[in-house]
Amino acid sequence: MAEGAASGLVRLGRRLGKAAPAPSMVIFGSAAWGSAMAVGAVIGLYWRDGLIIISQLAVASLFFYGPAVGFAPGLWLAELICGAAGRMVRFVVGTIVLALATHAATAAIFALQYRVFYAHWHADFPSITWCYQLVGTTAGAVYQFTVDSFYVYFPVAPLLFLLSGVWFARRAH
Repeated sequence: MAEGAASGLVRLGRRLGKAAPAPSMVIFGSAAWGSAMAVGAVIGLYWRDGLIIISQLAVASLFFYGPAVGFAPGLWLAELICGAAGRMVRFVVGTIVLALATHAATAAIFALQYRVFYAHWHADFPSITWCYQLVGTTAGAVYQFTVDSFYVYFPVAPLLFLLSGVWFARRAH
């Protein structure tokens, strides 16, 4: 019984390691993905309202750093899920996982900024009230970002997500 569990852990470790992206892919892929999504956000905002927002740099930074942070975990998770699957499965999984990882990382960065703003009015750390306020503020920020990001993401980001799925399907190893 112990040998079976040990061999299962070894197989899991190999699969986790095999799914990990190369360091060069993490560095250059994250920079490229963050840049593409930031340009897409700027284009989306310009298309809607001529980029008349208070802080263009803050929005572009958010939509650069979020995707850049989410790229490597998304790529790793997609590889882990797909393994040696066919191109159609890799396309679908790659598109969905990279889109979700991008959105989750960007929403997390937005939630951190939201938390910094509202921390002034929160109770003292680590009280029960503070915990409720932290969870509520974070949930509110993620919800607000999810709703507002559709406005910013459209029309370029859905195309970028599909292109990332095509790229992921073609890089099968």
